Amino acid sequence: MANNEKLGSKKMEQEAEKENFVTKTLAFFNKYQNIIYGVIIGLLVIACAIIAFNRFYIQKKNAEASAQIVRPISLFMLGDTTSLNLALEGDDENDGFLTIASDYKLTRTANTANYYAGLTYLKLGQKDEAMDYLKKFKKKEDVLWYACQMTIGDLYDDQGDEASAIKYYEKASKSKDPLFTPTALFKLGQMYERQEKWNEALKAYKEIENRFYAEYNKMSIAQYVERAQSKVSK
Repeated sequence: MANNEKLGSKKMEQEAEKENFVTKTLAFFNKYQNIIYGVIIGLLVIACAIIAFNRFYIQKKNAEASAQIVRPISLFMLGDTTSLNLALEGDDENDGFLTIASDYKLTRTANTANYYAGLTYLKLGQKDEAMDYLKKFKKKEDVLWYACQMTIGDLYDDQGDEASAIKYYEKASKSKDPLFTPTALFKLGQMYERQEKWNEALKAYKEIENRFYAEYNKMSIAQYVERAQSKVSK
């Protein structure tokens, strides 16, 4: 009987707490309803503005930029110094990568222009400028982004900054692309060999074997695996 009374009392207390919470909530809402409605309306206005901005500005600008970038990419593919400078700077009739990247900010095409600007500077032998623009390239086009990370790794390797080179080769090696990912892993293994980190080197080489067996054979990675294993076993 006593237990039933305790349970009943506890149930009444819980119901009272619930009623008290509801009462306080309603009182708070009634007191601040104008502010609450204002916040909700403000959030809806912001959301609508973002949608409209993307639809009527960003998409339009991206279409314009996409049309503009065709010419500089064609010039970039030619590869000679004159064409590369035109691809980068543009002329009176066509924008170059630098202008597209600057004038069409926030668009995917401007992002791509940063990548090609970096590659163009690299072909022209201007490695500092190349690094600046390659680092501006954001991860929107996955395949290009991973390739970009490997290129940045190469630039750091040229500078003798092994730690940064390893960092970017590791980023590049996360790709599933069968064309350049094995190369990124191989470069990573080579960097670890220089530092005599044979376990890490072996891991990089074995990853090529496990993920890209055809490339593993083409690149004759077995000899590097054998060497790394011999060093690890000592």
